[in-house]
Amino acid sequence: MKSLFKTIAAAALALLAVAAPASAKDIARMMAVFSDNPVAPKVAPKGYDVTIVEYFDYACPYCKAMQPVFDNLVAKDRKVRVVYRDWPILRPESRIAARLAIASQWQDRHAAFHDALLGLPGHLTEDGIRSSARSAGVDWARLEADEKAHSAEIDALMAETERHANLLRLQGTPALLVGDHLLRGAVDLATLQRVVATVRAEQHAKDGAAGTT
Repeated sequence: MKSLFKTIAAAALALLAVAAPASAKDIARMMAVFSDNPVAPKVAPKGYDVTIVEYFDYACPYCKAMQPVFDNLVAKDRKVRVVYRDWPILRPESRIAARLAIASQWQDRHAAFHDALLGLPGHLTEDGIRSSARSAGVDWARLEADEKAHSAEIDALMAETERHANLLRLQGTPALLVGDHLLRGAVDLATLQRVVATVRAEQHAKDGAAGTT
């Protein structure tokens, strides 16, 4: 496991190429694909009508503060889908946690592992990642095997997320894409509910207009 941590930590220090800023037209054209990567972890209730894409970092205290907001939102609104886009920009351990969290999907433990990682007090550490996995009921040996087996898929997902973040000109985490509304930074439940309601109303208006043509 030490070699895995060292390998990922070294990769985290490498600079990624930054895409040139895109025009508003380019961003509008790409909105539909931001939430559709099958490897990106999701909470997707049946019949959802609004999608929130969260760009986050497990080492980010503001992302930790957002998690109870998401928990409350999805408990109250059964038609919201949340797509998690790991954007590990703060620490080498952020990238380790992101890769392992994504890999935990293949043993159906992402939700529990995600919550445990965001619930860690203090700085994100290797020991904290391991303890989060234990508390989430993650099979560590299988997690390592899945991270290795799906390494190319995870690499592609994280590179795509980096491109999206650059296209949106994000400068930190969290960032929330609700429909085509971009929220930069943490927000409270009332604000998020208000934006979801706006997006839902806009979508219904579009659907109604399409039905009359």
